[in-house]
Amino acid sequence: MTTIILSSLWYGGGTGCLGIVKVDDQYEGIKYYIGCAVGENEQEDQQRIAQWGSTFPKEAGDLLFH
Repeated sequence: MTTIILSSLWYGGGTGCLGIVKVDDQYEGIKYYIGCAVGENEQEDQQRIAQWGSTFPKEAGDLLFH
């Protein structure tokens, strides 16, 4: 499956960070995932959340990433 990361938002700081990632999935279109970031490398955190994060409601994601 090919997933392209389009954008991300980050919340928090200090010892943890929460990320929401907007992806374009070749089969399902635009989807959003939410998860915890390690904070050492943004691209790696985006990939990790896109692969292992929880799904985030599309309607809420559309509002956040307008």
